[in-house]
Amino acid sequence: MRKVTRIAAISIVTSFVITGCAVKPEMMKKEDIQEQVKKDLNVLNEVVLPVTKPISLDEAIERGLKYNLQKKVKVLESALSQKQLDLVYYDMLPGLTAAAGYSERNNYAASASTSFIDGNPQPLGSNPSYSVSQDKERVTTDIGFSWNILDFGLSYVRAQQQADKFLIAKEKEKKVEHNLTQDIRRAYYQAVSAQDLLKRIQPMMVEVKQALNDSKQIQDQRVGKSPMEALSYQRELLDILRSLHTLESGLISAKIELAELMGLKPGIEFELADKVEKDYVIPEFHMNLDEMEKIALENRPEVTESRYQERISEKEITAAKLKMLPGINLNASLSYDDSDYLLNNDWYSYGANVSWNLLNVFKGNEMNKLAKTQVEVAKEQKLALSMAVLSQVHLSIVKFNQAKKEYTLAKEYLNVADDIYNLTEVENNLNINSRLILIKEKLNNILATLRYSSAYANVQNSYGRIFASLGVEENNKKEIENKKTETALIKVDDSVKKVEVKN
Repeated sequence: MRKVTRIAAISIVTSFVITGCAVKPEMMKKEDIQEQVKKDLNVLNEVVLPVTKPISLDEAIERGLKYNLQKKVKVLESALSQKQLDLVYYDMLPGLTAAAGYSERNNYAASASTSFIDGNPQPLGSNPSYSVSQDKERVTTDIGFSWNILDFGLSYVRAQQQADKFLIAKEKEKKVEHNLTQDIRRAYYQAVSAQDLLKRIQPMMVEVKQALNDSKQIQDQRVGKSPMEALSYQRELLDILRSLHTLESGLISAKIELAELMGLKPGIEFELADKVEKDYVIPEFHMNLDEMEKIALENRPEVTESRYQERISEKEITAAKLKMLPGINLNASLSYDDSDYLLNNDWYSYGANVSWNLLNVFKGNEMNKLAKTQVEVAKEQKLALSMAVLSQVHLSIVKFNQAKKEYTLAKEYLNVADDIYNLTEVENNLNINSRLILIKEKLNNILATLRYSSAYANVQNSYGRIFASLGVEENNKKEIENKKTETALIKVDDSVKKVEVKN
């Protein structure tokens, strides 16, 4: 009965402990959220490098690579992979365990012995003799060393795989840098156009609104044009005003996007060093196309990542073979016990044992086949990715040449638009044309300027994509162009590729 009561009491106490340790969903307190928001805003408000002068493209790229938050995330992921690699190295080390303990009981562990005859113990006598071989209080210490050779082999393979994963993380970081550079280049030239054109759009909007108000006043006074002519005139002015608002909304966000890419908090004022020019210097690129393909396959982060992934899969074959082997465990220990009944209170021991999971022998063949299949998949993925990279190299050249053609056309269009606007302005001063025609031509001139600056931005973006397709930085241009004495001028004319070799 006493035993049953004890079990019931233990069960009740255990139930209370488990109930008290139950985890319930708990929403964050509003005060905690506000405090976190305050800290985040303080961090975002910190400008590591204050803006003290107009920002050039090179400085914008440098700021983005240093302060962009998405880039920082990739850097931290690489650092995390490095820490994981450091931890894997410890798995290869043997186990070393230190233990110390104290125990006490309320009475001695006295025991008696009896004879064992014909497979059965004999009953104790009426007055057995008890003996003691252990103190009521004991202090023990133990230092044990163990090393499983099979686990060491697997840990070594896993460490090699983790090292490759760290290198993959570094390649992803490099890919983020390439993409970020392209995004900053695109956003920078959009912001250059916005910085110049907004200064022209906003005064023009005031002019259009003034013309619209003048027309309404004339209509109200019933002077001059008929009501239908006045309304048609106002409708055209409103169409122009709507076009200006649409154009403004597309340009006004350009600097905000550029600020985000550079790691600047929105709202920080800055100017750009570049302006919309009447005549730009178009970059040229001279290099042998075959050599470009080799450079791309050697340097593109995606291809390098696929090579590391293939190497990881190859090491999985080694791991599959190691799992089929028996495990050999070596162990040694140094022990101490303060018992007065021991002849030797300290001693050391050592030994070895072998264990083998026989089922691994039967599934080892399938594991090996799976690992080899993973290697074949990795190889095919690498080839498919290489083909895609080669296509991107060719497309970058095609798009660059096409962008130069579009720039030339946009430049000619802008020259014509300038001439028309200047002529219209002269005629308007002589009261030959109406005010509406001058406003229309001013809008056409702004649109032509936007197309022109966008065409130049496309040339720059296409030029940058050539280096991105090669997986190298633009500042390495001379190095890669001089890699071989034989260079080639890549030309694309109506989708026909021609290569002129210069000796």
